[in-house]
Amino acid sequence: MKNPAVQIAEAVGGGRWLQGYVRGKLQSDPVFAAGLAEVGRNGGLVVDLGCGLGLFGMWLRAHGVTVPYRGCDLSGWKIESGLSAVKHLGWADLELTEGDMASFPLDGAGVVCAFDVLHYLPPDEQERLIERLANAARNGAVVLVRTGVRGCGWRSAVTLAEEWWTRLSGWIRGGAVNFPDLAMLRRKFAEADCMVEVRPLWGRTPFSSHWLRVVARR
Repeated sequence: MKNPAVQIAEAVGGGRWLQGYVRGKLQSDPVFAAGLAEVGRNGGLVVDLGCGLGLFGMWLRAHGVTVPYRGCDLSGWKIESGLSAVKHLGWADLELTEGDMASFPLDGAGVVCAFDVLHYLPPDEQERLIERLANAARNGAVVLVRTGVRGCGWRSAVTLAEEWWTRLSGWIRGGAVNFPDLAMLRRKFAEADCMVEVRPLWGRTPFSSHWLRVVARR
């Protein structure tokens, strides 16, 4: 059986650079394994905010996880590329929509993912998204957040530099670069009556990535 990272990269197409990016990200980024484990434990509808190409949904299918999946992203070309890939792979039941995570519906979600999206928002919009995520947790979802954070020394500096590179390369067009403070995230979710488990999730990368698992306080 073909390596899932290679299988997905080939389906995405888009030339050697994009295929190499997809293959490398799937093979090296620990967020996919962490998310897969959580979805396997919790099940239910997965809503993926800022899903990009929909790689997490494809990763779930490649590992035999057939729960409903809905992803949204503001970048139309990424959604189109993702839809083409899932059709090629025979996973057309994955729903990918061009849309804003600030208003994308979370109703009925068993798992809500917000991977590497908080820092694209200015502080006021960041707080509103945190409120939406906390509300989803209170409605029964497990909320999974992965984000780079401030205050991690050289890791934070490298993460910031990487974000500016994504803008220069055209992968991300504009937007804020506003990495949150970890203490602020803990406080905001606690104030919303949620429990938060936090751990570093940078794997072998040089980034300041942290993993937050958010559930309602029982």
